[in-house]
Amino acid sequence: MTLTDSLATYGKPEDPLIPLSDLAQLLDLDLNVSPPDRRITGRIGQAQRALTIDLASGTARIGGKPITLTPEDYAVTPSDIYFRASALQRFLPVAVTVDSEALEIKLTALESLPLQDRMARAARDQNLGTDQGSAAEPVMKIASPYKLYSPPAFDISTAVGMDTTKSGPTRLYDVRVGNDLLYTGFQGYVGSDENGVLSTVRATVERHQVGGGLLGPINATSVTAGDVFTPALPIGVRSTGGRGFEFSTAPLEETSVFDHIDLRGELPIGDDVELYVNDVLRSGQRTPVQGRYEFLNVPLVRGVNVIRIVIYGPHGERNEQTRVVNVSSGQLKAHTVIFQFGIVQQNQSVVQVQPASLVDPTLTNTGDGRIRTVAGLTYGLATNLTAVAGAALYPLTDTSSRALGSLGLRTSLFGLATQLDAAHDNNGGSALGLGIAGRPFGVSLVAQDSEYRGGFVDENYAATDTLPVVRHSSLTLDGALPVHQLVIPLSGSVQYNQYSDGSTSLTGSSRTSWTVFNVLASGGVDYQRSTTSGGVASEQLLGNISASSFAAFKWQLRGSLDYAVLPKFAPGDFAFTADRNITPSLAIHLGVGQDLDTTKESTFQGAGTWRTRFGDLSLSGNYTFQTKAWSLGLQLSFGLIFDPIAGHYALTRSGPASEGSVAFQAFVDRNGDGVFDAGDEPVSKVSVEGGEKKAVTGDNGQVLIQGLGTPAIGHLQIGLDDIDDPYVQSPPHTVEFSPRAGLVLRIPYALTPTGEVLARISVLRDGKPVGLSALRIQLVRANAPPVAGLTEFDGTVSFEHLPTGAYQLQLDPDQAARLHMHLKAPVSLTVPANGGFVPDQAAEVEFEHVPSETSKQ
Repeated sequence: MTLTDSLATYGKPEDPLIPLSDLAQLLDLDLNVSPPDRRITGRIGQAQRALTIDLASGTARIGGKPITLTPEDYAVTPSDIYFRASALQRFLPVAVTVDSEALEIKLTALESLPLQDRMARAARDQNLGTDQGSAAEPVMKIASPYKLYSPPAFDISTAVGMDTTKSGPTRLYDVRVGNDLLYTGFQGYVGSDENGVLSTVRATVERHQVGGGLLGPINATSVTAGDVFTPALPIGVRSTGGRGFEFSTAPLEETSVFDHIDLRGELPIGDDVELYVNDVLRSGQRTPVQGRYEFLNVPLVRGVNVIRIVIYGPHGERNEQTRVVNVSSGQLKAHTVIFQFGIVQQNQSVVQVQPASLVDPTLTNTGDGRIRTVAGLTYGLATNLTAVAGAALYPLTDTSSRALGSLGLRTSLFGLATQLDAAHDNNGGSALGLGIAGRPFGVSLVAQDSEYRGGFVDENYAATDTLPVVRHSSLTLDGALPVHQLVIPLSGSVQYNQYSDGSTSLTGSSRTSWTVFNVLASGGVDYQRSTTSGGVASEQLLGNISASSFAAFKWQLRGSLDYAVLPKFAPGDFAFTADRNITPSLAIHLGVGQDLDTTKESTFQGAGTWRTRFGDLSLSGNYTFQTKAWSLGLQLSFGLIFDPIAGHYALTRSGPASEGSVAFQAFVDRNGDGVFDAGDEPVSKVSVEGGEKKAVTGDNGQVLIQGLGTPAIGHLQIGLDDIDDPYVQSPPHTVEFSPRAGLVLRIPYALTPTGEVLARISVLRDGKPVGLSALRIQLVRANAPPVAGLTEFDGTVSFEHLPTGAYQLQLDPDQAARLHMHLKAPVSLTVPANGGFVPDQAAEVEFEHVPSETSKQ
């Protein structure tokens, strides 16, 4: 099929530079092209291989494999990122053939593209990117200020079931709510235990602003109150939650290579989540902690880190969130200041229903209810020297607290980022930490050592309450292992603790992920060795292998195997699941689990899910053969969102309370006021991409878009390929805004009627009209700049996308004066209020004298 009649390319005709954003829209690819960040992220192919290209750092990977790109392979403009045709084939599943004589680009799909799975699309809007000499098309920016109040959005999930291993029926529910409240973003959560008894309530208000500006002279980038988490210090104090207040002036999505970050997010009932860092599976979680997932102390490498949070629903649902975190050496520009502060009542919610230890036994109750205060300051002393200071008051037990202060420096020595931290507490304890980070031989390295004296407690590494740590050392490595044509990413870490009684612990882990034949395989091992003060040692080595694939592009298959190597080799648990969408509204889930070690239990599970735009209804069950234990459950999940255009609430699928949404309205604006009112006409078949799936406006010109996440800046791509009226002028095709959890942002997309006219300019020669080429023509309208055109070889010139109104056709004054010519008679035309094609116009030119051949040219 013909994707488009024209596409703006540059460079060599035989290997042109092709705009990736335009091409991605044509092929319906799941790519986020960000020219300001010089970055492309997304998923490629039916196997959904992860694609990351960061031109600023030279990072390029697909499915964990590196991509070779040179500076000659691409070009960056304010509106798009261009790649040579030969380079595109390295990461897109297409073969590209360029016919420079016919000015054609032929694409051959190497696997079924999203475009081929949908209805064939018409030619693209020819106003998009065809004028090579014009300035970049601007972005339509929609302001999204915090409001005093906005109607809240809800996510509701409830489940009931029977389980023969439990004393009675199970009843679960959780409710999430999000909206704007008192000029902040509000997020709330209410959850129950398995008996249907209310167990957890959370409430948070927050504001984020790229570039700062919050809290007046403090110039904070984020402010949060309610159920919050305190910041961590480089030495001594970890991040801890509770009811309180925190703010930061640090740039969003940036951190130091010596800091470990905490990742938290909402985890609905029955879901499990996996964490990928730079395409390597790092961790997973199957049980929510107070309705959330938590990945704590996640180490990152210097440079760009692509973090993917993949959430799997209990019945085959899959949702992926991508974050890009820039990790620096921790140094700031000279005289730049970053300040962080947090104060909480530790492990106490704003609404405390039960003690935290009863809600989740994994939560410690040491110091619960006591005040924790943490403050951190970073200041750029000079170009290559940054100072770090911190202070904290934090509880150690239910009756005692400790205060500490810390000082540190960040610099660069011999090409290695270097940190030095010292701390002292009010109990006479002291600590000294040293760290280096770099990339020797292409391997990212972070090495740290901390020494403790006088009973100093470093919460980041404290293993027990009775044995203070006197030394902690760690080493983190990230690199890649070339195996033939396959490059396998590797991530490993080693941590060593020495305690005050002479006992030690050594832990190590290694992770890797690779793609072979569209199968994403991940493997990892964890080693632990403990030595008592008497010299008695024990060790353990555990391993895991997992794999996932999109078999025949119909079945989502996942499998995992746990095993032990030390103290003796023994297989552990094996699990396999298969999910398939039978129809767009019906999905099935099959699974089998096998204990290979002691009980040898075999468990089979199955589920069916009916998915509608009003929510999901699932029926699931499992059966264990050896024990004859069984369970059966019914789960209903849906969202409730207020549509500001329709003026009422609507049922949707889950998600609007924890992610941003948009109420999009496309219309022909007859009076030009930018507001849909009397006389305006809705426009159907306008496509909107950027949410959880492609959306298209209906007959009323409206569509509700979900799944926009909560990034600092979001984008929507608007397509006008299929609209019925081609004679309209549209705003920019890229819409930029700031989505927030629970907020439904209203976006009016006003199109204005336009006309099109073809004019022919001729001169009388030997009694016959002859077309004049290369003649500059203008259409002039009152109170508007002239519309310029250039005649073709036959004297014709086409004017498109003309606003409605009356025009005069004129010669370019400079050219007319130079060639001593004028129109024989004035020519006027009118583009009607409804737009459309204006009848062809003809004009005759007279010369005051016969021009020479040179002047004609």
